[in-house]
Amino acid sequence: MTKRELITDIQNEITFSGALPYSLPELEINRILENDANYFYDNSRYAVESRYLLLPADLFANPTFKKFRQIQLPDCVQFVVNFKEAKGGSMFATIDRDFSEQKFIGSEIFLTPFIGESIMYRTVIFSFLDLTKSMMIDTIAFDYNKNTKLLGLLGRTPKTASVLRIFKKIEADKLYNDEVFQRYVRAHAKVRLAHMLQSFNFTLPGDITLNYQSITAVAEKEMEDVKTMMKGENTMDWMIIEHY
Repeated sequence: MTKRELITDIQNEITFSGALPYSLPELEINRILENDANYFYDNSRYAVESRYLLLPADLFANPTFKKFRQIQLPDCVQFVVNFKEAKGGSMFATIDRDFSEQKFIGSEIFLTPFIGESIMYRTVIFSFLDLTKSMMIDTIAFDYNKNTKLLGLLGRTPKTASVLRIFKKIEADKLYNDEVFQRYVRAHAKVRLAHMLQSFNFTLPGDITLNYQSITAVAEKEMEDVKTMMKGENTMDWMIIEHY
């Protein structure tokens, strides 16, 4: 759905397809669409999509980066959730089978903690993991400001090319086609219309007045229902349990 089509749909909604002789100015509807789009980008899982962004190694040698330790990301990036060095196929960045994560995963599956020698062996393995963690870790500490689109490095500087896992905004026309977004902006437009009519004491021909409180209450409930729905959808699909 295009922006023009959505504006027309909102105007038809709040005027009951032209049955009522008033509507919101188009400038106000545009403002509602812009503000509500920003709200959805922040709170709706379907308004953003997961992507990976590669940062070349020479980016970290740039004088500007060295001075500020910040990277300017594109405007479409809403969130950054992970920052890793692209070292290779193994968590240890090595193809040596004697030093690989497969052995440690195998110890978790097959090594029981209820046998004396196994307990000692298990203790040695995890002591070794603690010792080597600082050498094998590939994650980078970072801070991201969604308003300035600046990614700041808080820890070490990457030695290799790095990969960001990001969530980018979907295109505006795709968001306008979302039925939940349409419900929200229609309801928001009704609330703003009721506020406008109350401010200027509008009456219909025949000295008929509208029940502004009823219009506002129904519209605000619709907006609250949409917010509740989004909160219910923004839950994890799975859970990761880590040993510390």
